Amino acid sequence: MRWNRSFACPLGTIFLLTFFFIFSTSGFNQSFAAQPTTWKPTKPVTILLSSYGGAFDWIARQLSRVLPDYLGQKIIVQRVTGAEGKNAMDTLQRSKPDGHTMSLLGVGTYLGLATKKSQYPWNVKDLPVLLAIDTPPYGVFVYPKSPYANYQDIVKTKTPIRIALGGTNFAIVPLLMDFDKKGIQYKVARFKGSAESSLAVMAGNAELTIGALSGVHANPIKAGDFRLLWLYDTKRIAMFPNVPTHVELGMPKEWSYYRIARLMQVPPGTPLHIQRALKEALIKALSDKRTIEWSKKFDTPVGVLPEAEFQERINYLIKGFNESPKIVEAYF
Repeated sequence: MRWNRSFACPLGTIFLLTFFFIFSTSGFNQSFAAQPTTWKPTKPVTILLSSYGGAFDWIARQLSRVLPDYLGQKIIVQRVTGAEGKNAMDTLQRSKPDGHTMSLLGVGTYLGLATKKSQYPWNVKDLPVLLAIDTPPYGVFVYPKSPYANYQDIVKTKTPIRIALGGTNFAIVPLLMDFDKKGIQYKVARFKGSAESSLAVMAGNAELTIGALSGVHANPIKAGDFRLLWLYDTKRIAMFPNVPTHVELGMPKEWSYYRIARLMQVPPGTPLHIQRALKEALIKALSDKRTIEWSKKFDTPVGVLPEAEFQERINYLIKGFNESPKIVEAYF
């Protein structure tokens, strides 16, 4: 009996420990399975654009060079043109939410879909924004032989101002808002891109155009091919220290929000752990030494906006779009 009792105790202990181990391991496996492991794409990743050429195209091409080092897959740049970026957004919305498709589009497309009656059966706010890439200030410029030497000359004119709009240039919205407020007559002529709109001004077919003060516009201004009248920013910039800001001319400081932030989005339903992995890889690619050097060489900023600042801009712009339907129609 003594021997049996001594044997029963260890045997019972072993049984209980075995049961506890199996139960604990099972629970651990279930808990572990519920936590997604680090995600990596299993095939090439596509970045959707809505146009050819320009800063969006340049940034996408740079990402296609650097991003594979952080995602382990080739990057394909696909263009879906038309409808001011809405066709590209629709393509994104219909893509699988598996992390292999994202878009690089302007905030104007997002706002148009968020504030106007849409022909699409989906809501743009359901397409997660991974991050927003900031842009340089936008400026209004004319041909050097133009009779308009400054902002005051435009305010005083009695002749309708012909504006050359390159593509879907979002910064024209505050320009038209100001013209309407001051009773300045204008006509808007659309062109495929900034190069065509600039040529229209040089040829005398338009009085002014507007564009980001990066290399594509800044270099001709520096060379004297164009005269910069004012810029949309809260303070003057070192590149053009003698050019006034829109704030100095009496316009709301928030109008600087109309610079085209470039949004990177993914299809609705993309799991959060995939969103996090893509965002981390994008931030690393944008802060990569090669991208920084490229950014300086081509004068194309690639800074990522803090999420709180982006949300502040979006909220302000949505409010502005809802309050200025005439301007929105002119833009789109």
